[in-house]
Amino acid sequence: MRGKISIIKTLFTRFLAFYFMLLTFEAVNAQDQEDSPNKYRFKYRSEVYKGTRLQITGQLRALKNESKFVDIPDEIEQELHSLFIVTKKQPIPKYYKKRAIVFLDALYSYENFADAYENALYEVVKKVKKDMYVVDFKFERQFTKSKVKLDRAKKEEVISIEQFDQLKKDLLDNQTKLSCHRWMKDKFEKYKSFDIVKYPDDLMKAFKKSEAVHVYRLYNDKRFDKIKPYLENQIIDFYYKKSLPEINPEILDLQYITKI
Repeated sequence: MRGKISIIKTLFTRFLAFYFMLLTFEAVNAQDQEDSPNKYRFKYRSEVYKGTRLQITGQLRALKNESKFVDIPDEIEQELHSLFIVTKKQPIPKYYKKRAIVFLDALYSYENFADAYENALYEVVKKVKKDMYVVDFKFERQFTKSKVKLDRAKKEEVISIEQFDQLKKDLLDNQTKLSCHRWMKDKFEKYKSFDIVKYPDDLMKAFKKSEAVHVYRLYNDKRFDKIKPYLENQIIDFYYKKSLPEINPEILDLQYITKI
């Protein structure tokens, strides 16, 4: 009986020794794969990525953190970060390479989009700036006409209360519209070069970021013809709303019509 117990103990001891030896071999083998520069090597565009998994992951992280990618909207940044994490955690070289290329495709696709977005936005800024000069007289004339109508109504005795209130509303609307327009016109007059979209002021930066995700979807769907009209509508609405707390409709500088 004691002999059998001794044999069992010996076999168990050998099994443990073999098991720990196997674990050590696997750990060393995994480390060899991690440290072998030949296991992780691929080319993307003109850049060669080679080294350990940690080294290449460091290269990808440094690229992701470059200044040209720092203003990526949160929603898009999260997508890119998810792709990066999936790549980072892939231990098998051939699959790591595939994941890294998917990540790089997405990252450089955003860079291409960012260039196209800025070009489209600058074209829209120039168009809106030009249009503001064209419609400036129109808005001032609308305001003066509504003021003349209200002044005449004040002298009439036959006009109804409803009509009188509508004329007051029309005047206030046109007054507000002209004031907002002048505020916006003043802002756009300062936008003289491409720098306004490359290095935007606070207003343009907020607008640029707020619309980036939607324009990114249009770009990826190849609906390029929709981008500029969309941006034009949105930028006018955005600046108009920003102007409302800043204006004083009671103070207006009439530039074309001096007598009303």
